[in-house]
Amino acid sequence: MGVAAAANMSRVSSAVEVSSVFVPSLVNDFGWSRTLIAAATTAGSAASALLGPLIGRVLDRHGPRLIVPAGALLVGLGCLTLAVTRSAAVFVTVYAIVRMAGQSMVQFPNSVTVVRWFERRRGAATALMVSISTGGLIVAPPAVQALIAWGGVGPAWAALGALALGVGVVPAALLLCRRPEDMGLRPDGGSAAPSGTAGPTADEAQGAAGYTVHTAAADRALWLIVGATFAVSLVMTGVGFHQLAYYVERGIQASMAALVVSAFALGLTAGGVAWSWLADRVDARWLLMVLYLVAAVLLGLLLNVRGPAEAFPFGFGFGMLVGGSMSLPTLLFASYYGQRSLGAIAGVLHMARGFGLGLGPLVAGVLYDAAGTYEPAFQAFAAVCIVAAVLMAAARRPARR
Repeated sequence: MGVAAAANMSRVSSAVEVSSVFVPSLVNDFGWSRTLIAAATTAGSAASALLGPLIGRVLDRHGPRLIVPAGALLVGLGCLTLAVTRSAAVFVTVYAIVRMAGQSMVQFPNSVTVVRWFERRRGAATALMVSISTGGLIVAPPAVQALIAWGGVGPAWAALGALALGVGVVPAALLLCRRPEDMGLRPDGGSAAPSGTAGPTADEAQGAAGYTVHTAAADRALWLIVGATFAVSLVMTGVGFHQLAYYVERGIQASMAALVVSAFALGLTAGGVAWSWLADRVDARWLLMVLYLVAAVLLGLLLNVRGPAEAFPFGFGFGMLVGGSMSLPTLLFASYYGQRSLGAIAGVLHMARGFGLGLGPLVAGVLYDAAGTYEPAFQAFAAVCIVAAVLMAAARRPARR
């Protein structure tokens, strides 16, 4: 778990919480529009989405040991390239690769792998990984803002590249493993039982009953969860990518706005831990419904931000909701469909999430360029959260096969 969390920490450059810090400088230094900058995130998320089902099948067969180090390597080399480029076309292309690698080749495989290693305390294990891996998201925004203020965007990209290469490649290549059975263990750290002496775990029994990606795809609940995840993912990055620029427009200094983004990341950590821990005790579907409805309320409050006193509570609170929305759907899938083909099934979820994450910044950027304000985008995002809650309410648990 520690290796997976460290690898997740190394890919912070692909997260909108960090890339949003670059937006004002890229606009001012190079004259690029918000729509153009957001297009890089959109392209990377789309590529990540398309890779999701393939990555999921590879995880089912071979595990994360090759995928995760290769993804961290691409993130590191991409950031080093961004440190020296001044071309818009190169920026969009290279950051799209960074985003794709960080999301589909580092974060996604690690989340599936941790779920495979635990059953009884799956939510608690996910919470622990989130608490460790999001540490980079807390530290990175003010650190990146300080580097930009000191030497421009080049040193900031270079530092992120060094982080990915130093933390994400070698440990993952040496220590990650597909599932506990490959090491003579069972989920939750137990020793493998001799043949015939113990029955299968609940996940193994459900998996043996037939939940392949094809049988899961025939279940209506899967597509309702996928639709809700797509909708909320669009909101997450639509707000997250543009939040620093929005705070600056509201009169908050850039250095203070970067601290608000850190508060967002701190809330993401707290939310990922709290919501995942609760998932061991409360149905994850009900947790997600509550989460989506509260997000709609908070987006209404975002429109009234006038200074740090309003920005910090919103940033932390919305981060808590994003933390839950990232971790809970995978836990829900494991609960509904078992582990037999979890990688491939979760790959469908990752595809929907990837397209949503990619469209969010672009939608908000286009609406901003058209209206000259973020208000229409944030109002639309609040409505989207309500729709997602309705979809999740209808996603009832399937009958065991």
